[in-house]
Amino acid sequence: MKEKIIPRFKALIFDWLFICGYLLLIFIVALVIYLLVLDGIPEFTNLQSQLIATFTSVVPIIIIFSIMEGSKKSASWGKSKVGLKVIYKGNPVLGSITRNTLKFLPWQLGHMSTINGMYNDFDAFSIVFLVISLTLSVIYILMVVIRKDGRHLVDILACSKVVAEIDNK
Repeated sequence: MKEKIIPRFKALIFDWLFICGYLLLIFIVALVIYLLVLDGIPEFTNLQSQLIATFTSVVPIIIIFSIMEGSKKSASWGKSKVGLKVIYKGNPVLGSITRNTLKFLPWQLGHMSTINGMYNDFDAFSIVFLVISLTLSVIYILMVVIRKDGRHLVDILACSKVVAEIDNK
């Protein structure tokens, strides 16, 4: 059991570093545009902030990870680093899009909660979305730890399984 969990968490850390690198790049590009082109950081509405966060961070990451895990490599950057890959029961492209959309759903809900909270003093909407985001994250992690096959809700819904590359050869 432990030999299956540790690589998954190592892959998670590598993927987190990959995402942090992407977000740092987006931050630098945005800062350059704001300071050199727009002469300062503009003020955004709640909706504008929600859309910017969604379409500059979450959607591109879903696309990038879907391409990596739906390709012949069948692995995100982190999974590749630790020798894991994702196998799909059906169509790997559709499975990968489903898997990554659901995998990053807690992140999107967290964005929605935090951004809305900044504009609306953390009202009920913000708290509910925060609780849903954190609950889903905990469920995903606990399922990997508790289930013998190491699959979490996302894997079940996408008909996928994360395996060591050796297991699939």
